[in-house]
Amino acid sequence: MAESMRCVSNSNTAMATAKRAELASDEYTIRVAGPVMTAIDRMPPAWRALVNAYGYVDVYRAWRADWQPAQVRRTAEQNGGLFVL
Repeated sequence: MAESMRCVSNSNTAMATAKRAELASDEYTIRVAGPVMTAIDRMPPAWRALVNAYGYVDVYRAWRADWQPAQVRRTAEQNGGLFVL
């Protein structure tokens, strides 16, 4: 059955690479930076402060997984100031 599975992106296909947007390009702003900033702007203020302290990806994932801000801070303190989910 695995032979009939369809790859969902070119990054999963042999001899193909996913399209990249160069940093500081208009395309990067449209495809990456814009959506990330919109997602951060929609987060509650306490979570935006955590993004500033610990970075976006893992803080966003914790927010979507219904963590509490205190859990993020506590986990970061136990990990030498680094928050990794």
